[in-house]
Amino acid sequence: MNEFSIWIDKEGRWFFQGEEITHRKTYLLYNRNLTRDQFGRIIVRIGREICPVEVEDAPFVVKTLEFVTSKQGRLESVWLILNDESREQLIPETLRIGADHIPYCLVRNGMFEARFSRGAYQLLVPFIQHDEKRSRFSLIIDGKEYNLTMLPSS
Repeated sequence: MNEFSIWIDKEGRWFFQGEEITHRKTYLLYNRNLTRDQFGRIIVRIGREICPVEVEDAPFVVKTLEFVTSKQGRLESVWLILNDESREQLIPETLRIGADHIPYCLVRNGMFEARFSRGAYQLLVPFIQHDEKRSRFSLIIDGKEYNLTMLPSS
């Protein structure tokens, strides 16, 4: 295949030679076979076939969230539902706020970045606390406070 004949836009939509991949099974197959080569480049590997993938922003999108709370209402864990329909637990240490106040986190054992959709971010906002004295934001999960790193705007 040609260099970057496959690319992913910031909404998690896949394109092949300029055409959006809308066939669900193909879309999921590509998402689930996304990996990195020995140089860290993002690729799709299906069997012996390998194709580099260009990514506009982050290769995954957090579509929605599931919260596990205690009977007392304390947040115990956050589960991410990604654009490839997979579900994984948020690693709170990796949560950060990027340009335009868009949250990102690492997924797939820290291999990839995921961008939060607007809907997922709105679900998370009620759990984010602001400390005006220290001018910082944090998320408390299972009794532990995680500071949200604010990435510089580009």
